[in-house]
Amino acid sequence: MLKKLLHFLLLALCCGTALAQQPPAQPALSLLFIATGNVPAGKFRQLAEIARPHGLTVQVRYLHQLPRNADAGLWRGHDAVFIDSYLQDAVREHLSSALPALQVPHAWLYDQQPAWGGGLPESVGRRLVAYYTNGGRQNFEGFFALLAAQLRGQPVPALPAPIVFPKAAVYHPGAPGLVFAQAQDFLRWKGVPTGAAPGQRPPVIGIALHQQYIASMQTAFIDDLIARIEAGGAVALPFYTPMMDPSSFTRLLQPAGSGAPLADVLITTQIMLNGEDRRREFSALGIPVLQAMPYRRGGEADWAADPHGVALMDVPFYLAQPEYAGVTDIQVAAATRKSDDQVVPIAAQAQAVVAKALRLAQLQRKPNADKRVAVMFWNYPAGEKNLSASFLNVPRSLRSTLTGLQAEGYATEVPDETMLTGLLQRLLAPNYREGLLPSLLQDGLAARLPVARYRAWLNQLPAETQAALRAAGGEPEQSPMVLRQGGEAFFVIPRLQLGHVTLLPQPGRGHPGQDKEKAIYHSTTALPPHHYLAAYLWLREQQQADALVHFGTHGTQEWLPGKERGLSVHDAPLLALGDLPVAYPYIADNIGEATQAKRRGRAVIVSHQTPPFAPGGLHAALTRMHDLLHQWQAQDEGAVKERLAADLLAAAHAERVIADMGWTEARAQADFAAFVQELHTHLHELAQTAQPQGLHTLGQAPEELHRLGTVLLMLGPPFWEAAARHAGVPAQDLDEALVGPWDKLAQTAPYQLLQRHVIGNAPLDGLPPALRDALVQARQYHEHLGAQGEMRGLLAVLAGRHIDTSYGGDPIKNPDAYPTGRNLYGFDPSRVPTRQAWEAGKQAADNLLAEHLRLRGRQPAKLTFSLWSVETMRHQGILEAQALWTMGVEPVWDAGGRVIDVRLVPREQLKRPRVDVVLSATGLYRDHFPNAMKQLAKAVELAARANEADNPVYANSRAIAERLIKQGVPEKAAQRAAETRIFSNESGRYGTGLDDAALATDTWKSKGEADRKLAALYLSRMQHAYGTDESAWGTQGIAGADEAGAKVNLYAEHLKGTEGAVLARTSNLYGMLTTDDPFQYLGGIGAAVRALDGKAPELYIANLRNSGADGKGGKIEGADQFLAKELATRNFHPGYIQGLMAEGYAGTLQVLDGINNFTGWTTVSREIVRDDQWQAFVDVYVRDKHKLGLKDWFEKNNPHALAQSIEKMLEMARHGYWQADAKTVAELKQRYRELARRYDVKSDNATFEKFAAEGFGLVAPLPTPAPSPTRPQSAADLVAPDLPPIAPPAPPQITGMKLEKVDNRPPEMPPLALAGSGLLLLATFGGALTTVRRQRRAA
Repeated sequence: MLKKLLHFLLLALCCGTALAQQPPAQPALSLLFIATGNVPAGKFRQLAEIARPHGLTVQVRYLHQLPRNADAGLWRGHDAVFIDSYLQDAVREHLSSALPALQVPHAWLYDQQPAWGGGLPESVGRRLVAYYTNGGRQNFEGFFALLAAQLRGQPVPALPAPIVFPKAAVYHPGAPGLVFAQAQDFLRWKGVPTGAAPGQRPPVIGIALHQQYIASMQTAFIDDLIARIEAGGAVALPFYTPMMDPSSFTRLLQPAGSGAPLADVLITTQIMLNGEDRRREFSALGIPVLQAMPYRRGGEADWAADPHGVALMDVPFYLAQPEYAGVTDIQVAAATRKSDDQVVPIAAQAQAVVAKALRLAQLQRKPNADKRVAVMFWNYPAGEKNLSASFLNVPRSLRSTLTGLQAEGYATEVPDETMLTGLLQRLLAPNYREGLLPSLLQDGLAARLPVARYRAWLNQLPAETQAALRAAGGEPEQSPMVLRQGGEAFFVIPRLQLGHVTLLPQPGRGHPGQDKEKAIYHSTTALPPHHYLAAYLWLREQQQADALVHFGTHGTQEWLPGKERGLSVHDAPLLALGDLPVAYPYIADNIGEATQAKRRGRAVIVSHQTPPFAPGGLHAALTRMHDLLHQWQAQDEGAVKERLAADLLAAAHAERVIADMGWTEARAQADFAAFVQELHTHLHELAQTAQPQGLHTLGQAPEELHRLGTVLLMLGPPFWEAAARHAGVPAQDLDEALVGPWDKLAQTAPYQLLQRHVIGNAPLDGLPPALRDALVQARQYHEHLGAQGEMRGLLAVLAGRHIDTSYGGDPIKNPDAYPTGRNLYGFDPSRVPTRQAWEAGKQAADNLLAEHLRLRGRQPAKLTFSLWSVETMRHQGILEAQALWTMGVEPVWDAGGRVIDVRLVPREQLKRPRVDVVLSATGLYRDHFPNAMKQLAKAVELAARANEADNPVYANSRAIAERLIKQGVPEKAAQRAAETRIFSNESGRYGTGLDDAALATDTWKSKGEADRKLAALYLSRMQHAYGTDESAWGTQGIAGADEAGAKVNLYAEHLKGTEGAVLARTSNLYGMLTTDDPFQYLGGIGAAVRALDGKAPELYIANLRNSGADGKGGKIEGADQFLAKELATRNFHPGYIQGLMAEGYAGTLQVLDGINNFTGWTTVSREIVRDDQWQAFVDVYVRDKHKLGLKDWFEKNNPHALAQSIEKMLEMARHGYWQADAKTVAELKQRYRELARRYDVKSDNATFEKFAAEGFGLVAPLPTPAPSPTRPQSAADLVAPDLPPIAPPAPPQITGMKLEKVDNRPPEMPPLALAGSGLLLLATFGGALTTVRRQRRAA
């Protein structure tokens, strides 16, 4: 059949050529084609050539380039119009004003929904559609010949019938008929036995393509992929199917309806419009799916120069939707050649996709016993004994992973937890101490990579890449991880080899030769050092790893500089990885950063559980307070009630509750009844707060108490009250169901009901319907908390198989985040905000304005919002909606729920003045939500141009423009800059630098100096502008201005006058002390505004933990109160601490991390931190206030964590951030010296070491601290730096530096037998600077 088809095609081609040679008898007619982005531009070049001999001219307009208000003028001057798209609804919506006026002959060229009009007869219309949709030169010849005759009223010539291609077929450029209707026929043609098991035939790599490529004669890209697959020893199976058919892939790849698919791995080159259908198919097929996408904004050179990598318009359908469907490792692999608009491969990129596909096929075939797996862990928090990941017990999780691998036949060993932890700590030590590399080699705890081999790899990189790496890190031999022996230089790679499984720390990102001051404040590179890349090269080449596991949330590789999305293989993140398959166990409640690991880390995410939760309950002192409160309420007036009131006030004072609530003691006494009412609410909130219980161990279910506690919180207050009512609790006491001692949860009515019906499986008969339904749900939740899928998912990735996708998120707010072990996907940026988020956000904005009015007595004129990807992934645009509504702008959605525009809300409808808004976006937000940023930028422009008497957006924009013009900035550039309000990092960079700087207390001598340095660093990092002109995104200074304009810190200019800054907290797990991101971003805004204005703004938390699709916008809280509640329910709570103690070594790092982050808040935004809170850290962790046995626990598991914690306490006292009493300081010094002496603790902070030394003095060195109120200090309390009206250029961008100070002279290494001691190696300058500190970034 196909041979006859080919013969017919050749005959028709001859006829068509003869037709094309007939000269046109009349003037040329104009044809307009409307196309959507899936149609390659090169197609229309070829159509124009074919049409020209027929007297027809071709013009194409792409839908996204047309204005939505296009009218009848669009058709003017054209003799016929054709719509080339299967997105017919989108076209009709976009051109809704123009289409009713379309009168000329026209046709919709989509074979599934053909249509025509304007006088085209049905027979002609059908034939035109058939010619066009099947494509190929002969069909296009027939199309234009028929059309020319029809338009000129001439007789229809004798034309060959359309050549009709199968609806689904396998394509190959060398095939006799170009396509095969059946995949089995194609495989037989290739000599592949279709009935053979995968291991008994060559690997088969499917390629899903658009039929449009064949029809448009645009197959160069596909042909290149085919050639690369075949060169790799595999069989390429390129196929197309109907685009929107929900099961077309399955029918072609699994023709029998079951059994192994015909392909082992699939590469898709398609745009993804039907994500839900493909998601089901990919799950059923069970094979990994990669994506090779085209760059659609130019040629290879354009893409290479594009810092964004993937255009904004392509993010929803080439990234978000494919990731939802289960596509992994999405790479730009082709671009449009400018000479002929042909889609052609980008060679290195296409090879990267094919190489990954071949590696995955190899994983499917290789016996587990022969596989080599590398597992990389993180040195976090900074310190020579510290390895952790976000809420994951790393040592125990590594043991469970090794056990799971061993059970599946992998050749490995499973050391006990203590031995494993000790060995892994040894691998970290060379980053902090000199002379340890030889002993690691001698003890078999390190491997070697010859520098010559590394140089050979380096020298084959593009010249500009080599130059950048050398500029950043010098020559490879200068690395502190290089030794010499026998004249040969080699990198030392610390690692623990357990059979075929390698455990190794991710190398530090520090560079040699810079001291701490320069490293933090003045370094200009974020590229990794040579030893970082050398470790990954060793894994790939010498260790010959088959797969890599990046272990837990999160490492630094995906945060290395490079394109935002669609990275080059020569960008730093991919230089490290090469084509290694990567599995990445990741916490389920961090979708934003998981998306980064997918897009910039080529990883398959394997979600793992958060820690389990339980209602926090009340510790003993708060329980007594709660009882006193109820006694006071029940007591008649008189002396007893007065005594109860006094006791209640005394108890509230002793436990810092009055300050935590934001009250003063005088106010509490003066308005005692109101205080009691608010105190009651406060205690209930504390008792019902979701409290993490320890950490999670990969693949292991939580203990039963905590598992049921999590279920209890998932079910929420309606269940608690229904269960209490069922147990006979009086109606007036239902809200007290879970308000009681923290250690009595198992005795509560809701818990016991769950235990009886979920654990005991008691029948549900006779229960009220609502309770019965809740308990059915509870059983499912309980099952999903088993964590069974986590090890299964990890093993599937290592076996080269597909794992299903999941949205993830906070399991309490979104129980569908579980079961875990699935591949996380992100939120479609084109839908921000959703309609539900818009309603909730408007309410939240009104609440914010009301709270500010309560505090300051007037509506704010300017607010700054901190936009994070991880938060927007959770709340789906509530904070963006707040920003829009405060400005008085609203979104416009299309029928599918995508935001397509914004519009100004009229002042009379808004019923209040607009508020000026500055938007500070994290680098991750910039990467993930460019669509939202574009709409927000337009919203600012609309508000800035609304000339209203009380509009501060308009007034501020005019004032800034006028100042810039006076400084010589061109008027147009000044106007654009004045209307810009979105700022972030430079494209491809991340972080504020405050994560390191805020803890580097030895780099300043006073709070005033710290204020200046921290503010300048923050403003330098976050000053890059993102306005309505997408081509100027990421500009530093004034886009379109001269050199003087480039030196203006526009972000600083817009931040001035900020009265309040807002950060959203949506997760029940992540608070203000769980990572360094809150103090970096929200605190950074406060520090910058304090430096600019002399007074810090109000810091607000948009508490969205209880917001949802019901339109509730959560509540607005002062950051100080939110922080105080977090301390009360976690860091100072005995139940929380006992949960950490049960985690052993890993629990100590959670304590340290919390104190580190509290230090960050103190140095950056001391306005929200109180002296008594620092005192409470001492009382709880050093003096063991709750009698938990903390001294023995720290000393047994990790005394270094306690020593580092005490160092932070003493540094805050030394600098006067904490007004500590002399006795406490002396006690802390003595305890630190004891730990240092007994456990060989060393600090890189020489000033601190001197301060802590015996006999140095107790309080003489302490400066007089400023007051520590619960609200922002006045200007007189603070040291404000002298900054000009428009900030000068701040220190150069130094995003992500992890630095080491070393002697650059590589020493000769003696024979190992003589290398026991005294050999000074090139080591770090006090590794605590974060030589190996993990880069944690908000999203």
